[in-house]
Amino acid sequence: LDCLLKIVKADGFTGLWKGHISCLARETPGNMAWFGTYEFVKTRVIQRFGGYERLDDVPLGWTMAAGACAGVAYWGVPYPADTVKSKIQTVPRFSSMSFVEVFKTVVREEGLAGLYKGCGITCARAAPSHALLFFFYELSSNWLASL
Repeated sequence: LDCLLKIVKADGFTGLWKGHISCLARETPGNMAWFGTYEFVKTRVIQRFGGYERLDDVPLGWTMAAGACAGVAYWGVPYPADTVKSKIQTVPRFSSMSFVEVFKTVVREEGLAGLYKGCGITCARAAPSHALLFFFYELSSNWLASL
């Protein structure tokens, strides 16, 4: 509650939504890449190795591989938007600028590479965590379907 009151006091009621456009700019393509990559990899497994009729039939090991690829895609595709979002939310000089203004400023001052600072380690962290996420999702889904 204290945090909420401090934000409203400092930035007004609209301060509660600071950076929400940036979040949407990250989440929309990120989720498209995430689910699209996951389905694509599982479909390619069926096409390449055969023996499976449905996506649900793909073994959990391949599900983990698809999840790892999906995690890398989730962060790799929208990473520039996440960089801009983070700058708007945490760097005072960017807090009153629009998404596009911050994007242009970062490119002008740091080049395109400035939009990808930290992307490599983020993707490296995402691969195992998303592999496990999809493993347990499919394991749970299969278990619930069997009840």
